[in-house]
Amino acid sequence: MVRITLPDGSVKDFAGVTTGTTVAESIGVGLAKAALAVEVNGKPADLDSPIAADATLTIATYKTPLGLDTARHTLAAQVLA
Repeated sequence: MVRITLPDGSVKDFAGVTTGTTVAESIGVGLAKAALAVEVNGKPADLDSPIAADATLTIATYKTPLGLDTARHTLAAQVLA
């Protein structure tokens, strides 16, 4: 069982290895669509990176510094390509 602690202090339990996408979907469809990246135990990660152990998780959207930075980096890479 993997326990994910969210910024508001709530805890979500998952039967096995999970991902940021799965956590976001468990909170709501709107958040899952808006999610750009996650921070797992304070370290940036992709939405599909596996989370196999208990962790704190923050979901980044365009409204968060990590999400905005991720979006800018992705857009810059696409423009340069």
